[in-house]
Amino acid sequence: MAASVPAIGDVLGHYRLLEEVGSGGMGVVFRARDQHLPRDVALKILHPNSFQDSQRRDLFRNEARTLSKLIHPNIAHIYDFDNHGGVDFLAMEFVKGTTLSAALNHGPMPEPQVISLGEQIASTLADAHRSGIIHCDIKPGNIMLTPDGHVKLLDFGLAQLLRTSETSSTISLAEPPAFAGTLPYMAPEQLRGEPSDFKSDIYALGVSLYELATGRKPFDNPLQRELRNDIQHKPPEPPRNFAPSLSPQLQKIILTCLEKDPALRLYTAGELSKTLSLLRTGEQAKPRPWWLDRFLIPALVLSLAVAAVAYWWSHPRPQPPDLTSSTRLLAIFSVSAPGSSAETVAFDGLISTLTSRLAKLSSSHHLQVIPATEIRAKKVTTLQEASVQFGVGLGLELSIERANDMVRVNYALVDARSHQQLNGGTVTASASDFFALEDKVADSVVQTLNLQLQPQERKSLTNSETAQPVAYDYYLQGVGYLQDFHKPENVESAITVFNHAVELDPNYALAFAGLGQAFYYKHVLSRQNSWMGQAKEACDHAVQLRPDRAAGHYCLGLVLGGYGKNDAAAEQLKKATDLDPSDDRIYAALASAYARAGKPEAAEATFRHAISLRPNDWVAYNSLGSFYLSHGRYPDAAAQFTQIIALAPDSYAGYSNLGSTYLQQGDYARAIPLLDHSVDIRATEQNTSNLATAYFAQRQFTQAARTYEKALTLNQNSYEIWGNLGDAYYWAPGERARSREAYQKAIALGNPLLTVNPNNSQVLAYLAQDYVMSGQRTEASAYIQQALKLNPKDPDTLKTAALVFNQLGDNRKACSYLKQALAAGATLSDLHNTPNFDNLWAFPELKKL
Repeated sequence: MAASVPAIGDVLGHYRLLEEVGSGGMGVVFRARDQHLPRDVALKILHPNSFQDSQRRDLFRNEARTLSKLIHPNIAHIYDFDNHGGVDFLAMEFVKGTTLSAALNHGPMPEPQVISLGEQIASTLADAHRSGIIHCDIKPGNIMLTPDGHVKLLDFGLAQLLRTSETSSTISLAEPPAFAGTLPYMAPEQLRGEPSDFKSDIYALGVSLYELATGRKPFDNPLQRELRNDIQHKPPEPPRNFAPSLSPQLQKIILTCLEKDPALRLYTAGELSKTLSLLRTGEQAKPRPWWLDRFLIPALVLSLAVAAVAYWWSHPRPQPPDLTSSTRLLAIFSVSAPGSSAETVAFDGLISTLTSRLAKLSSSHHLQVIPATEIRAKKVTTLQEASVQFGVGLGLELSIERANDMVRVNYALVDARSHQQLNGGTVTASASDFFALEDKVADSVVQTLNLQLQPQERKSLTNSETAQPVAYDYYLQGVGYLQDFHKPENVESAITVFNHAVELDPNYALAFAGLGQAFYYKHVLSRQNSWMGQAKEACDHAVQLRPDRAAGHYCLGLVLGGYGKNDAAAEQLKKATDLDPSDDRIYAALASAYARAGKPEAAEATFRHAISLRPNDWVAYNSLGSFYLSHGRYPDAAAQFTQIIALAPDSYAGYSNLGSTYLQQGDYARAIPLLDHSVDIRATEQNTSNLATAYFAQRQFTQAARTYEKALTLNQNSYEIWGNLGDAYYWAPGERARSREAYQKAIALGNPLLTVNPNNSQVLAYLAQDYVMSGQRTEASAYIQQALKLNPKDPDTLKTAALVFNQLGDNRKACSYLKQALAAGATLSDLHNTPNFDNLWAFPELKKL
């Protein structure tokens, strides 16, 4: 920089300095007049020696140009970066108003204003974070309040470009990225030398909200060493200590943002904005955590950046999407009003078969389609929900209308981010000929997606495998009913219409395969073993009719797995994958069969192959993570479940399964908030039961009992939950008398499973515990011995054996099994938190553990 300091009236480049309006760590700010364009700008004169060579100056210029593309009504825009006479300066949007730090000179702000400002700031950060840009220096001095009450964020991303030394005002690009920012507002992880990420902005916003609400910072020691120590280790004083009128809800939000561990800051910026909005309107706020271990955060940030590039793009006008350069994730679903008419159910089946057929194109086209079963399982009914649950970038919305004897299908291809329709149209056909209807819909959708098909691909897309249109209609109805096979009435209806289909066409292999699956689900729901025989018969017939089609082999693989014949199941499922290598559903079933058959290497390889088919679909990562979890590979499982959060950050599944991973490791401090939030998003049998188990492990037995009761409202037929509820009643003060009834219910539900598969060691172990806790000693001993014989190295089985023998009074044998469980992979914290073992820890052979 030149020796002389710029003064009012000087011209830098084509900017004339009009008045000095501020100064800070980066330099001095002037209001200046752009002499090329009729506008005032904020001209930031950077400190001397900001750039020690031209190469660093060029680097800064390139990065500043990147930031200049960040256009948002609440962000002060960067116009230009230049050097004039040795003076480096930035030209930025000039914002009229006052900074929040200046407004704080008049004291703390009223709570409604704090909430409104926080909501605006968080919403602005959310948009920037989705673009992969972090502010790095959120503080009241960088937030302008305009005369109309809106906020403008200043210096967006500049702290990351200009890293200010904490001991001087010298600016250097050589400073480590973690030290971008202003010390009182810097997050603990930044002070530890870790890179800034989205969570660092959340922390800084929490500090700012604390200051706006109380008039003081949470940590403000004048000595830098002590201040750094306080930020990293000292808990902040509750803001209500200084502002007693502050609501408990706002205090909770602020303190959550100020958590030392980034994983415990429960919000993304978008969720924080939503939570503050709910608080402003008086609704109940439920924060969504961004649960990541520090060692996983960099991978997740990278995943988000990749996801942003892969999924989101904009079109200036409706046009067919370009599917030639990068893979798009597509969800297909009905937007028709729900109903139970034959046309509506068949339409659901049409969507399912259309989804399956389009999925076959994924290996040769840049397209991935979310399976219809996953759409239905997650109860997704809108494109917004599909975007949240699966991270899709495209939605194909279909609706059906009936007029006399004609059926009309309307379709629209919609961009998930902008909600802009890219293409669409209408297909009409006779109501009695779903053949023609699906062929027309499939052809129109392919054109809408701009896919160029080979002749064989086009043939497979419209091949219904029967010459009877009415049989095909019934088949589609059956597929539609099985989209929600958890409802017994749907399975009954599926059996009826599949039977109609095979009556009309006795050689219709697909319908027999569907009938076999329906019989199998009937057994799963009713626990009546007679349905298994009918299921196998139908699946066998499907294979006999069309051994060259995957559907029959897949059906037979499911049924054989239900019988516990895992090697035979794997053989059938392998044939199915060979015949249809595009169906990731079959790969998931095959991998599970390999795992049950004691072939973990084959299972892992198959799960990974399923991921390679749909790398942007979190369902495959979930299956692999569950496999790792069942084998005690907790870091590997956590990595897969974290990937789910990256791909679908608003879905309950990632949080539920990551919480379950921590639960199995005995890390309840992390598990409970994850599981609790998963339940907040959507309560399921699994996440609610696991949350109860976490409460039980922390010996909150009454809370565990209430939560298990809630889980049972979601599934009354779970023998596991009934048994766990029995344990909670047994240990909860004043509730032991209720435990025997719960144990007996578990036993009644569990034993029929052993009739179908007598080698299910997990069921045997569970029931052994239920028997012994309800006083049935003979049965308990027999069941646990059989479980140990089948699975002698499983840590859960060994732990249960220790519990059973301890309840039987054989303390020495209990100690022996406890040590074996630990050697097999059980965690010491898990065993310590099991109240049945309290009497054992005084034994000499366990003391040394």
